[in-house]
Amino acid sequence: MGFLHLYYRVVKLLGSDQRLGWVLSFANVSLACVLFAEPIIFGRVIDALSRSSNLPRFEIWSVVWPLLVIWIGFGLFTIVCSTAVALFSDQLAHRRRHFALGEYVEHVLHLPLAQQTKTHSGRLMKIMLQGTDTLWWLWLSFFREHLAAMISLIILIPIALYINWRLALVLIVLCLVFSYLTHFVLRKTQGLQQQIESHHSDLAELTSDTLSNIALIQSFSRIQIELNSLHQISQRVLMAQFPVLSWWAVVTVLCRTTITISILCIIVLGVWLFTQSLITIGEIVTFVAFAGIIFSRLEQVVGFANKLSTDAPRLKEFFDVLDTAPAIKDSPNAIDPGRSKGLVEFHQVCFSYNRQQLALDQLSFVVKPGQTLALVGASGAGKSSALSLLYRAFDPQSGSIKIDGLDIRQFQLTALRRNIGVVFQEPLLFNRSIADNLRIGCPHASDEELRAACVRAQALDFIEQQSDGFNTIIGERGRTLSGGERQRLSIARILLKDAPILILDEATSALDTLTEASLIAALKEVMQSRSTLVIAHRLSTIREANHILVMDAGQVVESGSFEELYQQGGRFTKIMQQQYSLSNL
Repeated sequence: MGFLHLYYRVVKLLGSDQRLGWVLSFANVSLACVLFAEPIIFGRVIDALSRSSNLPRFEIWSVVWPLLVIWIGFGLFTIVCSTAVALFSDQLAHRRRHFALGEYVEHVLHLPLAQQTKTHSGRLMKIMLQGTDTLWWLWLSFFREHLAAMISLIILIPIALYINWRLALVLIVLCLVFSYLTHFVLRKTQGLQQQIESHHSDLAELTSDTLSNIALIQSFSRIQIELNSLHQISQRVLMAQFPVLSWWAVVTVLCRTTITISILCIIVLGVWLFTQSLITIGEIVTFVAFAGIIFSRLEQVVGFANKLSTDAPRLKEFFDVLDTAPAIKDSPNAIDPGRSKGLVEFHQVCFSYNRQQLALDQLSFVVKPGQTLALVGASGAGKSSALSLLYRAFDPQSGSIKIDGLDIRQFQLTALRRNIGVVFQEPLLFNRSIADNLRIGCPHASDEELRAACVRAQALDFIEQQSDGFNTIIGERGRTLSGGERQRLSIARILLKDAPILILDEATSALDTLTEASLIAALKEVMQSRSTLVIAHRLSTIREANHILVMDAGQVVESGSFEELYQQGGRFTKIMQQQYSLSNL
């Protein structure tokens, strides 16, 4: 992604502020034009004074004061316009930064799990923060300083040529040298800068992974090992960074040398031209002032190029995420059918994560409203894969999945997932209050409804023992709670959502036997009017399921009721006998 294309993408993100961007651009053009008025007027004043040295004082003032009034007018305009540009460019940059951050988060949240799992959350966070910071800096610096600096360089050439083409050639050579040096260094450092940003992303990913697993690191005495890994990545960053810093240091020295030589050339050439009556003293003063202006503007442009080359990989990563098209999204004719009745049908569904080995092979079943279907089998048999297809975490490669006779791909994603409540094997909780976590599926639930759901999920007792009750902050991923308490909150949350289809993925795995028994009894009432799909390793929890599928390698190898499967003496019976013998140890 070249610099021009990259900056075009940045400008496009101005969105509704594009009109303000055009106004600020016009203001920058005005400032660039006015910028050269001061040295021109100064030169005219010098010429006027040199020509009027023998005139009376009054006549000298009569010649000079109109120029001074014009100078004051330009100065006041510069002050007012610069203040307005600074104020509104600040507001634009901060406003658009938050819009870009919101757009990024919204886009990432819409990416399906198949794409989410390819990038670490720490890397995504780093890309978001550095990307939006870079966008903010680009908008702010571009409209406040660098646009005016670039336009100044363009305006300078015709003005300088008009005043004195001979001295103008010195300034043109100065600009060409700066341009060549900047282009040369950018070409040398662009690849290195991409490596640096890649290493920074690795560093962010490793740091996030380390901090989120502190308990594991401490228990395995891996603190020094993890620190060594961080140090190794930091060293890779520095090894790539130092050559870049060296190149920009060299170009800075060369540019300053060029400026010094250019000013000396202007003075020497100006003196010679003055001796030949080809220039006035005021024009020499004007060109010296031009050189000072050009010097400051070229330094700004070089600094801008330096910063842009440093941040370009960050912007590229940011736009790469935004350009990632969701593999699962609403079809053009997707509908919201409202609350479904709960008829679930899988018909010859095939699914593979890598398109090489099937995770599901010709899976078919029907769950009617009020019925419970249980999936049983060893880890990796395809149970969780099957149910994740129902709420479209993934899409199957072939076959169809229907709810109430309608293919789920014809549902709007929001409508589909509103009709499905999922209790995951690992309780997923926010670092928020208990009440906020419960209201995730039902934002407007009353306090009475929260309490009722918690009573049914056997969660009210431990909640009331917390320091702030329902307002207690439970920490990252609910770390202040036990595994069983987190699981009960997840179940209470799904009861509160009141979806017509329930998915229970090892929903009671973290509960003790006594709590599990009372919770299953409470869930029976809820399951009676809903379609329920259960994944369970403890076969005792699915004794009353209407139908059980025993899976192996993505296929159904046995099916039937609990008693039917047990009497068959097959795989289900072996699993049951193994669990029963273990429970008696």
